[in-house]
This record gives sequence, C-alpha cells and structure tokens, in this order.
Amino acid sequence: MASQFNAGVVKVFPRRVITPVTGALALVIGISGGMLFFHLGEGLVKVAHEWLGLLFVAAMLIHILSNWKAFTQHFRQTTARAGVLSVLLLAGVFLGSGAISQPGGPNVIYSALGDAPIASLAVLFKVDESLLIKELGSRGIPVAANDQSIRDAAVLAGMNERHAVKQLLSSVDSMR
Repeated sequence: MASQFNAGVVKVFPRRVITPVTGALALVIGISGGMLFFHLGEGLVKVAHEWLGLLFVAAMLIHILSNWKAFTQHFRQTTARAGVLSVLLLAGVFLGSGAISQPGGPNVIYSALGDAPIASLAVLFKVDESLLIKELGSRGIPVAANDQSIRDAAVLAGMNERHAVKQLLSSVDSMR
C-alpha cells in the first residue's frame, strides 16, 4: 500500500523536479529569514517568506513521501533521531516562549486596556463615562469609581481580566 502511494507521489511530482524545488525554496527561505532577522526589507520580504515558507513545507512533505524508504532508513540511526529531537525541542522553546511573551501581540493591548482607568477608556472609545460604567455593570463587571481599572473591577467580580476586556470591547459599539 505504502509503495503504491509513494509511486503515485513520484509520478505526479518526479524526484528530478521536487528535489531541486525543495532545495531552492530552502535557500530562499533561509535568505529571507536572514533578511528578516537583520530587519532588511521587512514588508515584501516578510510576505514572501511566509508564503514561500508554506510552499516549502508542501514541497518538503512531497519530497519526504517520494523518498520514504530512504527517509525511514535514515531515521533508524540514533544520531539522526537525536538531531531531529534537538531541533524540535529548541524550536518548541523559542516558539513557546514567544507565544507567551509576545511583545507586540494582543497581550500588550489587553494589558493596557485592563490597566487603564474607566475614565480613560471612555475617552479612548468616545463613549459617555456613566454609560460605560452602567454597561459594564450589566455585563457582570460592577465598577465602583471612574478611576478604577477593568482589571480591578474584574478581580472584584471574580472574573478573568481578559474576559472583562472582551466584554468592554464587545459593548463599545452599542454605546455610541
């Protein structure tokens, strides 16, 4: 069964085509990744890196499938398995820590909105302060004073700060 599948892959994507395509994409992804690392031409380079990266993954999977027998034989070696495991662990550390502490991600926005006093949020969203306090109260976030933050109100209500900020954001349009 597996050999029939591999034969089908090789027929659709011959090795003489998929191997150089995979290599060329790896080279381009490496170069664009280096450019992004050094903050060179980030606009178009970033878009190209992302899209070509997706093509690279597809080409790599096709390449692996078309060379499945050699691939499985290679990974019978302890050093090959150890090398792949090391790379996966290192990638996991980088990707995991980046997701947790993403400096420019939505966590910054949620944190800033959560820390801001209600009075400032009313100005930011161009809504009446008393209406904002009333709306939050109706959503289970009682606000005692206009200098109180969403975070403080959420904690007092036994609510998650992020959920409270989402409640705020979902109610802004209805107050305008």
